[in-house]
Amino acid sequence: MTDIEVRLLRVFRAVVEAGGFSGAQAVLNVGASTISMQMTQLETRLGYVLCHRGRSGFKLTDKGEALYRLVIEFFQSMHSFELQASELRCDLSGQLRLGFLDNIVADPSCPLRDAVEAFQRKLSNRTRIGLEVFAQQDLERALLDNRIDLAIGIFYGRTSAVEYEPLYLQRDVLVCKQGHPLASIGDQNELAKALPAANKVRRSFISVQEFPFYDARTLVSTIGHIEAATLLILSGDCVGYLPRHYAAPWVARGELVELMPEALYLDTQISAAVRKNSAIPRSALYTFLDCMRGATQPLSRTA
Repeated sequence: MTDIEVRLLRVFRAVVEAGGFSGAQAVLNVGASTISMQMTQLETRLGYVLCHRGRSGFKLTDKGEALYRLVIEFFQSMHSFELQASELRCDLSGQLRLGFLDNIVADPSCPLRDAVEAFQRKLSNRTRIGLEVFAQQDLERALLDNRIDLAIGIFYGRTSAVEYEPLYLQRDVLVCKQGHPLASIGDQNELAKALPAANKVRRSFISVQEFPFYDARTLVSTIGHIEAATLLILSGDCVGYLPRHYAAPWVARGELVELMPEALYLDTQISAAVRKNSAIPRSALYTFLDCMRGATQPLSRTA
């Protein structure tokens, strides 16, 4: 297979994963007309149509679906070959792709920054580190699809193909906007009575643990991103849980209020996850994991 054909397959994969030509422009850093021309070239080389595009939207043909699965396998094999070839040199080399949850680096308990620094200081280390931020709901899928080698996030549902290692506990606190009716209730018993009727925003990746006994009529929204939850809470009539380190600037400015922080909190487990039987060289992956273990305080918790 020529370099040109590999390049066209990369374009095809980007288009499929972006859901069309428009979405792929930012990924490939080229215009829609160039992408259209490259897709036409690929279809001409293959001899069949890969997708339908037009006013009705982007849709893969049956052959396009089948080729996409083959393309994923092809690039996984290429990545595995590159990694194993690097491993033969018996040093730290190749590429290590890390995916992590947004807004965790600012947490004092998060070992990621110190781990990256310690890993890069290793002697004879020529490993290239790729870092990418994911929404929690996409993080484990990226790991299983071999787009990343190590994931750091919140994993309530466990997959048999993945190994998990607890890193630290993130303290989440219940907050509301200053001026919300609950913010002015100083008595904890009165606050506990008023809370069930308050409008709530829930983070989807925490499952039901935030409000296990809530009235569905009080659930304003289920959000997949912390920033989206924060926006709704700051907008006025919602309460919700946020990581304490993330909410701290708004609390310090008096824009958010913690509600019964000594009682209404969650300690959310942040873990590292790797694929079982991963093709990534053990010398790179496990050296980085050792760096994280060295930077992690056992059962550390954001105060």
